[in-house]
Amino acid sequence: MVEDWVLDTNVVLDWLVFDDASMQLPAARLRAGHARWLSCPAMRAELDDVLARAVFAQRGAFHAALHTLLAAHATTLADPAAKAPLQCRDPDDQVFLDLAVQHRATLLLTRDRALLELAPRAAALGLRIVRPAALAA
Repeated sequence: MVEDWVLDTNVVLDWLVFDDASMQLPAARLRAGHARWLSCPAMRAELDDVLARAVFAQRGAFHAALHTLLAAHATTLADPAAKAPLQCRDPDDQVFLDLAVQHRATLLLTRDRALLELAPRAAALGLRIVRPAALAA
């Protein structure tokens, strides 16, 4: 069975930009087709905003290459139609929660404290909110 996952922006950057070791197992599962990465236009817009920051300016053509990788690995859905019954204290992170709940994703990968705080309540909805390293445990 293929699981549906939502990845927050920092986790995507950890994987596709910084080649962070914590993303090796999740990336392998995604590439092998054991999981499907769910994304939406609002998430792509946030990623574009982050990539426009000065820290990424010297990466130049990397922006286009990243979007090629996204096209290869992510399933793009419409922006969430409704708010999840859980409210994130960081409004910028709400879209990840909304998409995960709306599409009954089994996993939301994040390092964001505001999302991780919701993990116990999200579990009641069938959604695990964890750091990438938790998949190796």
